[in-house]
Amino acid sequence: MNRRRLIARALRGRVDLKNRSAGLADRDCLKGSQGARSRRWRERLAAVFVICVLALVSFGLIGCENEQKIQRGVVSGGITDTAGNRIADATVTSHRSLFTAVSDKEGRYAFTSLDAGSQRLTVTRPGFKTASLTMALEAGLVYDNVNFRLEPLANKINYAVFKREREAVTFDVFPAEPMKCTFVYQGEHQPQIRTEPTALGNDHRFVIRPPVQGIVYTCFIEGITSDDRRYLSDTATFTTLPAGDIPGAPPAPVVPAVVQTRDGPKVTWAYDGIDPLKGFRIWRGVNDAALTLWQDENNLFSAERFAVDDQPNPGLRTKYAIEAVDLDGNVSSRTAEVAIVPAGVLKQSVKWLNAWSPIDLTGDIQVPELTTLTIEPGVVVRVKPEDLSQSGMDPLRCEVIIDGRLVVAASGTSPVRFISAASLPGREDWDGIRLRTQAGQPSGSEIANLEVVNARNGLNITAGPLQLTGFGARMCETGVHIEGASGTVLSTLSFKDCTTGLLAEGTSNVRVKYVTARGGGSGVHLRGNRDFFLAGVDVRAVMDTALIVDDNASPTIRGALLEAARLGMTVQGAAGDLQFITIDAPNGVYVDGADKPVLKNNIIVNRRAPGTGTGVEERTAGRSYIYNNIYGFKYETAGCDQSGAPVLNIDPLFTGSASGEYNYRLRGDSMLLTSSDTGGQMGAYGWTDPDAIASE
Repeated sequence: MNRRRLIARALRGRVDLKNRSAGLADRDCLKGSQGARSRRWRERLAAVFVICVLALVSFGLIGCENEQKIQRGVVSGGITDTAGNRIADATVTSHRSLFTAVSDKEGRYAFTSLDAGSQRLTVTRPGFKTASLTMALEAGLVYDNVNFRLEPLANKINYAVFKREREAVTFDVFPAEPMKCTFVYQGEHQPQIRTEPTALGNDHRFVIRPPVQGIVYTCFIEGITSDDRRYLSDTATFTTLPAGDIPGAPPAPVVPAVVQTRDGPKVTWAYDGIDPLKGFRIWRGVNDAALTLWQDENNLFSAERFAVDDQPNPGLRTKYAIEAVDLDGNVSSRTAEVAIVPAGVLKQSVKWLNAWSPIDLTGDIQVPELTTLTIEPGVVVRVKPEDLSQSGMDPLRCEVIIDGRLVVAASGTSPVRFISAASLPGREDWDGIRLRTQAGQPSGSEIANLEVVNARNGLNITAGPLQLTGFGARMCETGVHIEGASGTVLSTLSFKDCTTGLLAEGTSNVRVKYVTARGGGSGVHLRGNRDFFLAGVDVRAVMDTALIVDDNASPTIRGALLEAARLGMTVQGAAGDLQFITIDAPNGVYVDGADKPVLKNNIIVNRRAPGTGTGVEERTAGRSYIYNNIYGFKYETAGCDQSGAPVLNIDPLFTGSASGEYNYRLRGDSMLLTSSDTGGQMGAYGWTDPDAIASE
C-alpha cells in the first residue's frame, strides 16, 4: 500500500476517535464522574492505536527501502575469447561502485547490487587485451546478458626446429600460458597427422617422424588451456634430411619477377630442381648500389615462392635477385636481377636516370613538400593502366602527384615521355601528372620538353604559379588542365588527338603563348577565368569547336589560327578582346554574352563547305562587328551587322600549300594586308609578339 495512504488513514483514525470521544464527553458530563473516567480511557486507547499504526507504516517503509536497495542494479553475463572459448578467472571491475567480480569456470560473472546510473565495466585477464563498456542502469532492473569477448594477445604459441635428422625433426613449443599442445602436420597429397596432446605446461618438445622422408610438410600447433580455450599457431613448413640429398650446389630458381602490390613490391620465383631445399635467399639493391642480403633461408622456407617487400624506398629503382639453399647449406648461383620503381610517398629527393629507361610505373608516385623528383632527358616512363598500389586521389588509376618539385630539363631531341603500358591504349589509361602547391606559393617545378600520352589529364596544374616551357600531350582526355593556378605562365604547348587540348578554369592573370593542337574534339577551352591572355594559337582538324571562350572577366586573345569541322570560335560570358584571328570553319563565330566582345581585325572564311553556314552569329540583336573580313558563307552575319566601317568581305588570297598543312598567310596582292583598324594586316599573322621584339 502507498506510504501516503497509510499515514493518511492513520491520521483519519485518530481524528475519528477524538470526535467520538468529544461526543461521549458531553454525555459523560450528564452522567458524572463515571463518564469522565470513560472518556480518559478512550483517549488512551486512541493514542495507542495511532502509535501502532505508525509503527506498522514505518516497518513497511523500511521493508520497501530494503527491497529497493536489493534491486537497484543487478548485472551478469559471460566472458569468452574471439574463438568462443569460455574464460575463467577474468576480473570484472565496476569503476563507479568499486566492486569486482571474477568469472567462474563457465566464464560467468555477476554483480548483485550496483548503483543506478552510468556504469563502466572493465574486464582484465593475463594473456588478453583489456575490454570495457559503458552502460546505463535503471533502478529495479536486472541485466543478465552483459557479455564480453576478449582478444588474445599475439604469439600465443611459438615454436621452432630444435634438430633436423634423416628420419625425424624435433620441435620445441612454447605457449604463452600453460596449455595442452598437439602437433598437426600434413605432406602434399598425404593425410593429416595429429600427435597425442601433451600434459598441461609451458614447454613442450615433439619428435616428428613423418611417414615419407624428403618431402615438404606443412604444420601448426593446437593448444588448449585448462579452461578449454583453444588456440592455433601460425603455419610453417618442415622436411627431414633425406639420405638421397644430391651433392653440390642446387640449381638456381627460375623466372623471377617483381610486381607492385598494395603492401609493397612482391617478388615471385619458381624452382624446378629435384635437390631438396632448406629455403631461399633474396638479395636487394637500390639504384646502382651493390646488392645486399635481404631475406635468407631461415625466413623463406623451401615451399615458399614469393616475398613482399613491405618497407621499400618509393621512387628509387630497386633490384632483387634470388638464390636457393639446400639442406646441406649449399647455395645456388644467383638469378638475374629484376627491378621495380616502388610506388608510394618519396622519403628523399630522387633522380630517374636515362640508363634505367624504360621505367615501369605500376602505382602512384607522390613527391611531398621539400622533396624533388628529377628526370633526365630521354627517360621513357611506361605507366600501367591499373593502380596496383590502390592509393592517391584516384585508387584505380596511376598518377604522379607533385607537392614538392618536378624538374624535367630535357632537350628538344630527347624529351621525357610518359606513355601507357596498355596493349590497346586509350585516352584515360592513367590519371596524369598533378602539380600541387600551397595557394599563393610558387610551384618551384621546372619543366621543359615533357610529353604525356594516354592520360585523363596530361598535366593538371593547381594552386601556386608555375613557369613552364615545352609540354606536349597526345591521346589524352585533356592535355593541360589549369585550375586556379593564378599567375602561371605557359609557353610552347602541343596537343594531338586530345578531346580538349588546353582547359583553363577559375584562374587569374594566367598567360599562355604558342599553343598547337591537332585533331581531337576542341583545341582550347577557357572557362570562368579573369584576365586570361592567350596568343600564338594554331588549332586545326578538330571535330567540334577550335576555341571556346566562356570567361567572366576580360580574356585577351591575339594571333590565333583556328580550323574546325563545325565551329571556329564561341564567345560567351563577359566581354573579351579577340583580335587578329584567322578562322576556317563551316560556321565562324558564335557570340552569346551579356556584354559585347571586342571582335575585329579577324579573317573568317569557309573553305570546307563554301556557300553554307554563318560567318558571325550574335544572340543579342543590334550589335555591329567592324574590321572583320567574312568570306565563303551563306550569311556573313546573323543577328548583327558590319556597319560603321568599310566592309570588304572578299577572298583573302591565301598563299595556299601544294602539300602538307594549308598555308593561311596572305599573298602580296591581298587587300587584307592593309585593312586592319591600324592600317596593318588582318588575321593571325597580323599580330606581332612584343616579347619577341624586345628579345631581339
